[in-house]
Amino acid sequence: MATSIDHLRQAGLLGAAEPTALYREWVWWTLPTVSGPRDVVARAQQEGVEPTTFEALEALTVWRAPSGRPYVRISAAASARHLSRVTELLNGGRPSTTNRRERNAWTYRGPLGLTTGDVGLILRTGGAVVATPGGTMMAAAGPKIGPVPNAVDMFTARAGTTWGDVFVVNGSNDQPARVLSEAIESGRAPRGSAAPSLHRLLRHEKVHSEQWARYGFVRFIWAYLVRHNPNDPCRHPLEQEAGLADGGYRC
Repeated sequence: MATSIDHLRQAGLLGAAEPTALYREWVWWTLPTVSGPRDVVARAQQEGVEPTTFEALEALTVWRAPSGRPYVRISAAASARHLSRVTELLNGGRPSTTNRRERNAWTYRGPLGLTTGDVGLILRTGGAVVATPGGTMMAAAGPKIGPVPNAVDMFTARAGTTWGDVFVVNGSNDQPARVLSEAIESGRAPRGSAAPSLHRLLRHEKVHSEQWARYGFVRFIWAYLVRHNPNDPCRHPLEQEAGLADGGYRC
């Protein structure tokens, strides 16, 4: 850690001030993904990491997995795209290497920028959203309106459904933030899921996010719901690609 900080300072990427705790955490999670401390400098240059990069997270709620990995709560739809990228970066990821967020832009904003996309809908209807270490998001829908399920919940199935860059846990919830925090802090998949862990479930759902980006909105829905039988996940090629065991499917 100290050697990496020294290299970053010598490269002019850190300045004379002491790095913040979150900046140090970025170094900590990045080191296992590179060959050595000097490569942390290259990663910082590649991703544009500056001393102020993680300042936006300091005033936010951060939930941690048993491994210590941070998940960042998103309270404003307008910041969702930025926070999902920065959370991926903080966890040692390389967000610059994918265009998934751009291709799934409808997750973050509506046509002509007139709405805030799926994230905005989830938050406006009382739900909770969190940025995950993999750079995608996880959400829990808000409460029912009388006997009627939450509007967001109507678009989920089984243990949950991924729409673009956000995985929405199935069910309407009076305390959606607790649903997310309990799953994160325990490391267990949310209720209703047979996935072996939250980490593996999110790995499975991230592949679905990449499929949305690869196919596009209309083609993905056609491929998932029409071309193949969604009620037979064990023989569904998109589920197979995402990893059946990670998704909790017993095949």
